[in-house]
Amino acid sequence: MVSAWPPPWASSYGAGSKFAVGEQGILRDVARRADHLMVTMEYDAREHVGALQWDAPPSLEDVEKVLRANVGKEIKTVSEVEV
Repeated sequence: MVSAWPPPWASSYGAGSKFAVGEQGILRDVARRADHLMVTMEYDAREHVGALQWDAPPSLEDVEKVLRANVGKEIKTVSEVEV
């Protein structure tokens, strides 16, 4: 089984930028895109985006609800929440 969380984070990077990996940063947004979720987090004063896609269970709706309830929290804290 492959873990869907945390997603691989993507962003544009420049000189001196820190790469976001794993459970760093703060969850800032959750958006549904057809059969997956796009999550945005802030790390090193920049936004980073990741895509979450998995086979149910849990349902897309259940995960979206939990993530939305945790916007503003540290990614590490969000990773410890049960769905």
